[in-house]
Order: sequence, then structure tokens, then C-alpha cells
Amino acid sequence: MILSGNDVRQYLKFGNLKFTPELMDSQFQQNGIDLILSDCEKQINNFYLGVTREFIEMPNDLMAFVQIRSSYARKGFILPPSVVDAGFKGTLTIELIRCGMTEIKEIIGKRFIHLIFAKLASPSEPYNGKYQGQKDITKAY
Repeated sequence: MILSGNDVRQYLKFGNLKFTPELMDSQFQQNGIDLILSDCEKQINNFYLGVTREFIEMPNDLMAFVQIRSSYARKGFILPPSVVDAGFKGTLTIELIRCGMTEIKEIIGKRFIHLIFAKLASPSEPYNGKYQGQKDITKAY
């Protein structure tokens, strides 16, 4: 089941879903929430790694699909498919390809990422991988 923005608010109020800093009203959307890009580093050619401002703590019964806001896709940015696993804690490192004319500096501090939450049929074991607890741009090992 995909959660609405109102469902996400209920998880924040009664569940174990947490964001630091606390989300602003403007970040809640009809079918999820927007996250702010706080930093971005060029890796090679037009490939960048970015990081969200928000530190997220996911409960064991939710996962999230990581999407780009359509306004930025229309400006030539591409995000490969990605998910946030149940039980994950940390900032999100995103992989970003710049194909348009918009400069990277223009997206820093903006609502750039859109998370779509899905409730799992049953709680899972919490994520326990190498990116657990990350707080900055984290490259692949």
C-alpha cells in the first residue's frame, strides 16, 4: 500500500518514522514527501553524488521509493532507481546525472528528492548494511 502525505504525517505522529530536522509543511505532498538536497559533489563527467539535508529513521514496516521531483527532471536531471530500506537510518546519498543546462549550485537547498512510502505486508528485519548511519555523501565501497 502506497502512503499518502497524510498517512506519512500519521507515521510521524504515532509511528517510528522520524526526520531530523523536522519536516516543514511545504515538504508534504499528496503521495509522499520532498527532501532537500544539502550538498552535491561531481564525480566524473556529468555524474554527481548528492546528500539530503534530512536524516531519516525508517520503521521496520515501511520502505520508500526515491524519485526526483518532476520539475527537476524537466530541467534535465536524472536519478537512477533507488529505495530506502525498512529500518534504515541516515541521510540519503543520491546518484545524479545532469543532462540539461541547469547548474548544480541551483538545486542545492531546494526540495529536489521525492519519497514515496509503501507499507510492507509484514515488518522486516531492519536494514543492517554498510550505509546504515551515514551522515554525508557516502561513496560505494
